[in-house]
Amino acid sequence: MNRITAEPPEREAALLVALLAAGGYWGLAPDWVPRAGYTRDPGTLVAALAGLRRLLQNESIRLRRGRGRAR
Repeated sequence: MNRITAEPPEREAALLVALLAAGGYWGLAPDWVPRAGYTRDPGTLVAALAGLRRLLQNESIRLRRGRGRAR
């Protein structure tokens, strides 16, 4: 059970599916989030994921080297 809704997991999953099917997700997203233009091409998604991982790795290295500390 979820401590917020106190619903069994199966019920919560069904509620989430219904919310997404009704387009309710966009009501929760900020206005600056694009509503269209998402790709379903696996190659593009893999490249985007690799780029995000590189950014995260570079940030981690920067912080470990001490350049990320407040002055």
